[in-house]
Amino acid sequence: MTMPQLIYVHGFNSSELSYKSQQVLERLRSLGFAEQFACPRLPWQPSKAIQCLESMIETYRSSGQDVVLVGSSLGGFYAAYLSAKYDLKAVLVNPAVQAPTLLQDYLGKQVNPYTQEEYVLTTEHINELEALANPKCQPNNLWLMLQEGDEVLDYRAALQCYPTVARLICEPNGDHSFVGFERYLDELLSFAGFSLNN
Repeated sequence: MTMPQLIYVHGFNSSELSYKSQQVLERLRSLGFAEQFACPRLPWQPSKAIQCLESMIETYRSSGQDVVLVGSSLGGFYAAYLSAKYDLKAVLVNPAVQAPTLLQDYLGKQVNPYTQEEYVLTTEHINELEALANPKCQPNNLWLMLQEGDEVLDYRAALQCYPTVARLICEPNGDHSFVGFERYLDELLSFAGFSLNN
């Protein structure tokens, strides 16, 4: 049985070292599937981030591999767009479905706390996000994970954007990081198509 390739899509001002990405990697490593994991350090420019992810997806698919996405926050926004474009399964963790509006508050100089990269977010980049908004996803491809205590965005926006999904977790309390994410690792990997019977 061929295992899928899992691409973890990190969020705004995050990196490949994000906590949830490392949890997914460690679980896959324990199952002997570490090579099936990728979490690229994405460019901060939305159009370049999408180009990077599209290139990876197309490379994996050209070699006959299935691809599944896990995206958190802005990564969830990107993952939804890519799920719609390529008909991929995607797990969206507290996704920033209103990213073009939310990131208006971050216009100007930014410093990525993971990489220390400095850059300037402009309205041009907001326009790049607008071009990716409201993708027409197949509901059976999506697993939506929300916590109502999210302090960064309104969880209800994701429920309105994706009223029908294959799997929905909407928990009270929690926060934007999705507290207790590790509780769902095995279910997530099963949804992605991994065999856990090792």
